[in-house]
Amino acid sequence: MEFFIQQDYQDFEDDLLKLPHTQKMIAANEEISLTNQTFFIVSGRVVEILLLPDGEAHALVAYGPQTLFPPLFSASMPTKDELIFRFVQPSTLWGYDNTLLANYAEQHRAFAKQLNQSYLKHMNYYLNDISQLITSSGMQRLVTFLNYYLDEHHPSDNLIPIRQKNLARLIALNPTNMSRNIKKLKEANIVQVSGAGITVLNPEALNTYLD
Repeated sequence: MEFFIQQDYQDFEDDLLKLPHTQKMIAANEEISLTNQTFFIVSGRVVEILLLPDGEAHALVAYGPQTLFPPLFSASMPTKDELIFRFVQPSTLWGYDNTLLANYAEQHRAFAKQLNQSYLKHMNYYLNDISQLITSSGMQRLVTFLNYYLDEHHPSDNLIPIRQKNLARLIALNPTNMSRNIKKLKEANIVQVSGAGITVLNPEALNTYLD
């Protein structure tokens, strides 16, 4: 699964800097809702979160430096009550009016092409994410995330510094299911759980749970 999108607009950073925009400094753990703006991430990271009807939250995708969020063509799809963006690192943003970017795209073919490609990538992720939620088991979603985190961040000692409760929300598992799956991995000496998070002791063995 593709969890992290970044640098797809790195070739347009100088052009975006010249367009009218506002600059914002956002602290970690702050949240914003959908507006009529699109944001370019200069630095930092933000997670797109879907608020489920039962009150739970499901993380959809993370955005990093040199990308735009939300993808311009998807900004009008969900309501602000269903979709929020939570910053997981202190971040610097440039904010643009959606109409301004749309007009700019009409005059610059390369930028318009990138808008389309990024939107398709974003929507393809949604489809894959929904498909996995429907067809995969809780254990498969857990193992997929653990593999993703190790491959993406290469943490020291394979420590994933996310509490079990928060990880359950990220992969849309109820606490009972999450505890059961973690217990299986602990009994197989694949993971170790502490107050600091989850340490993967045997990354290769994780893949045996994807079948």
